[in-house]
Amino acid sequence: QMKEGLVKRIDTVFVEVNDLNYSVKWYTDVLGLKMRWNRNGYAAFSVGETTLTLVQATNVTPSKHSPFNFFTTNIYEVHQFLLENEVETEEVAEYEDIVTFDFKDPDGHILGFCQFNE
Repeated sequence: QMKEGLVKRIDTVFVEVNDLNYSVKWYTDVLGLKMRWNRNGYAAFSVGETTLTLVQATNVTPSKHSPFNFFTTNIYEVHQFLLENEVETEEVAEYEDIVTFDFKDPDGHILGFCQFNE
């Protein structure tokens, strides 16, 4: 009999990219993520408790819906920063309990930012 659940957290999220070196630079320079390691066609970034791992691939098919979003505490500043850095970005959407927007990475993956009271 297990005393704890099977899952403690999401450890790693994988995103396929066409050009690993370019994507590493973009995720570092534009999103400000800190790389943990880069080897054998994989590059891992620490994002809170979860690792975001870019995977070198060919003929990447962009996601049609955001597979995950980033949490922030300054969503309007983030939105403006992405626009200033020529990132394809949707308008900010305000809901009763959350503010969100989607954007695209260099491979066209739809990703998102969200902000809410924790």
